[in-house]
Amino acid sequence: MSEISVDLDKLATHLKSKMEAEGLSARAAAKAIGFGASTLTRLLQGHSNENVPDLANINKAAIWVGKSLADLSLPSKPKPSTIADVEIHLRALPGLASPDVEALVAMVKASYERAKKLRAEKR
Repeated sequence: MSEISVDLDKLATHLKSKMEAEGLSARAAAKAIGFGASTLTRLLQGHSNENVPDLANINKAAIWVGKSLADLSLPSKPKPSTIADVEIHLRALPGLASPDVEALVAMVKASYERAKKLRAEKR
């Protein structure tokens, strides 16, 4: 593609989220971005589509969702996340009332602790 490796799955997630939030079809979103619906369809498939659009179109899509190519670059070595990292992201979600955020945080923490416990029991 280029020197930069783009996380196409992350871009696809951002595209789907913005399209859903704005109630846009693939055709309408593609028009707003500035390319054809077939290009957007390929991007929405993430890395599973072998026919990846060119970097210029990937960049247009990134800009449309408010990201840069650097924001969407694949890390050279993924760094591990912690449950605290997840909690920070949950608390940063826009449009949620405090009780909703607390409920989400509690559900994620409970699920995480249960998974850890089950994994430890299998050892």
